[in-house]
Amino acid sequence: MPSIDARPARPLPPKHPVLVVDDDIATVELLVHVLEDEGFEVAKAHTAAEARAAIARRCPDLVLLDVMLPDGDGRNLCQEFKAAGPTRDVFVILISGMAIGPQSRISGLNLGADEYLTKPVQPAEIVARIRSFLRIREAADALRHARDLLEARVLERTAELEQANEQLHHAAGELRTLSHRLLEAQERERRRLAHELHDEAGQTLTVLNYVFDTLEEPGQTPSAQTVADGRGALKKLTALIRNLWQELRPALLDDLGLLSALQWYFERIAASSSLRVDFQQQGVEGRRFDPDIETAAYRTIQEALTNVTRHAGVKEAQVIVCADERSLRVEVVDEGKGFDLRGGRLSREGSCGLVGMSERVRLLGGTFTLTSQVGEGTRLVAEFPLADERPPEPPAFTTLDTRMLRPADFAKASPPPIT
Repeated sequence: MPSIDARPARPLPPKHPVLVVDDDIATVELLVHVLEDEGFEVAKAHTAAEARAAIARRCPDLVLLDVMLPDGDGRNLCQEFKAAGPTRDVFVILISGMAIGPQSRISGLNLGADEYLTKPVQPAEIVARIRSFLRIREAADALRHARDLLEARVLERTAELEQANEQLHHAAGELRTLSHRLLEAQERERRRLAHELHDEAGQTLTVLNYVFDTLEEPGQTPSAQTVADGRGALKKLTALIRNLWQELRPALLDDLGLLSALQWYFERIAASSSLRVDFQQQGVEGRRFDPDIETAAYRTIQEALTNVTRHAGVKEAQVIVCADERSLRVEVVDEGKGFDLRGGRLSREGSCGLVGMSERVRLLGGTFTLTSQVGEGTRLVAEFPLADERPPEPPAFTTLDTRMLRPADFAKASPPPIT
């Protein structure tokens, strides 16, 4: 039979380990030469014992195994290899020096051989069959790798879903807590309004009622003092109603915008408390912003200064409002008592204002940062985007940091056939 050179043009990278087992030294040397020339890493053995020792040193990808060995039958050795864990997946090509019938071939294949060849056989055919099996191995390895990647991705996605589910439960819990605190805050506000209406408005209405009773008495002319008391009571009632109305929703915010509303609010603070507000603004004068943003900025400053008055223990606070084409930034700074954010203040009673500010800013696509340290004061920063379109998924986070920034800081011939 003529020799057919079917070798590929280049070696197969990377080198695959192949074990050649044959008691004929010339055959072994020829196969070693051919296979190494084709880019394989070749080990050799002449007996079954040597084959076992070679496999123990390094498990090959494929074994070329002669059927007749000095110390055993190659078919039994093949069966042994296929039964052992480390060598179960090793390809075995049986090579017989005698003609064999179909039954013998079937028997060898049933014992685990992947191919059964008879001599003479062309080296090119052996190389082609080896490459064919190794392509199967590479495909199996690629499939196994893809399966491992898929399993890893499934585990990763499962972990992500579990984390998302946990975050969802946590968010639901926070929402329930916030809703509960909101109801409590509403109830406190109702009690405050009821108290002011009862104590202030009630007394004033009593005076007015007395004045009207005097006017209704026949023959009685109200004294100048009575009329003055009535007018004073009416003015006081008017002022009370105006103050309550402005607290609920300052008209200046709707009519003249954020800057005018803030200036009015700071004047009220100066008149009603000892707190002095150092107000600085840039890029705000003469501008109107989205009504929701103006409201959120105003309420954030209002709530922050309320906290300063109640908790900081200082007489001065700094308010900075800056705007450019992209964002409106609100900053409230005090050098008061401060607090330890790691202590969980946001989860304690009275923190509804902080949580509410954070939620209000977040819902408008902004960011809310609270920085504080015991004895070093507190800095609150809220930044609102001024883009025409809000992001579909606004940043949902509140940054809490224990660091405190002070207000001043920023080619070959074929060999002969094997016989």
